Amino acid sequence: MEKTFLQVRTETKDKEQASIILEELGTNLSSVVNMLLKQIILTKSIPFEIKIPQIYTTEEQIAEVSASMAMEQMPLDKNDIDLLKEYQESGDKDNIRKQLLENYKES
Repeated sequence: MEKTFLQVRTETKDKEQASIILEELGTNLSSVVNMLLKQIILTKSIPFEIKIPQIYTTEEQIAEVSASMAMEQMPLDKNDIDLLKEYQESGDKDNIRKQLLENYKES
């Protein structure tokens, strides 16, 4: 069987990370690409689900949390919602999480 050379452009970091994982799994990038091509041929499709992840806005996320908490008979007050907004927008989620836990312990 004649082999051909396949060239793919990708981010260096992605290739390096994938190669490390594949090595841990006992294979390599070339083998996985060949497996992918064979699966495309066999299934006449892309052999995994491709979808756009559902991305919620901060307001949608807070509404979902609020509804869940209300179902548990633990409605959120304005202070709780403000903390959730701060948490969503913060780069330092650990400190806000600690603050929330401290407030919970106090109540």
